[in-house]
Amino acid sequence: MPAIYVAMSPTQQEWGESVGISRHLYKVGLAEADGEAAATEAVEALNEAKHASQSDWQLIGTQDLSGLSEEELIAKLADRQKMIDPLYYPKLKGAKGIFKVNVRNVEAHHVIKSTMEGKIAKVPKLKPADIAAYLIAATA
Repeated sequence: MPAIYVAMSPTQQEWGESVGISRHLYKVGLAEADGEAAATEAVEALNEAKHASQSDWQLIGTQDLSGLSEEELIAKLADRQKMIDPLYYPKLKGAKGIFKVNVRNVEAHHVIKSTMEGKIAKVPKLKPADIAAYLIAATA
């Protein structure tokens, strides 16, 4: 069973902010095997291949997933999130699966989720793991 993973690159985020896209850029992909070890290997492969011209990708979230290929996963997520067009930005070098995340949507997701659970709803201070959980939930 494959695993969906979410990775971030601090250099990629700085680049996104400098060109006016957004600082909140994340790579979503599918590891061949299940578990965090397979996702870690997939992120290491991103670094070795200098995916999107970056070699500092870090794994921030993973979850086992079945029934989808990477292309289907990216297409499904692209319906809900803004995917950065790799043909428009030459620095990406054709890298697919990089998404611009609207932080307000993530905050709203967490507020609604905590309200539905009967907890006090307040806007959380987001961490990369929260954004990863939001992106993984968007693929379900």
